[in-house]
Amino acid sequence: MGSSKDDKANQSKEKAKVRRWILKAVEDVEGNKGATAHHIQKFLDSKEDGISSKPEWKLILKKLLDSGHLMKNGGRYVIHKSRKTSGKGPKKSAAFKAKKKVTKKQNISVKK
Repeated sequence: MGSSKDDKANQSKEKAKVRRWILKAVEDVEGNKGATAHHIQKFLDSKEDGISSKPEWKLILKKLLDSGHLMKNGGRYVIHKSRKTSGKGPKKSAAFKAKKKVTKKQNISVKK
């Protein structure tokens, strides 16, 4: 029974390693053009011989696309960067938000 847990742990470590390599292969492409599937295969084989012949790497690539970590642009894979706010603007305090809420309620009651 213990061996099946070890096998699963090794498989998940292997998948995580391949996942990191795929992301690294896409990231290393110059000029933000994106990486083709052939480029990713070559990168994987440079890390571990024969790994690109295993079908698991394509499943991992599909999961990265589905999860939003990668995007497909034409025939190339690019890293999807989330659009976060810059955070440079002032943050509104809880007191400001509460005051604004009260003001809205007063405006509604006045209109009636």
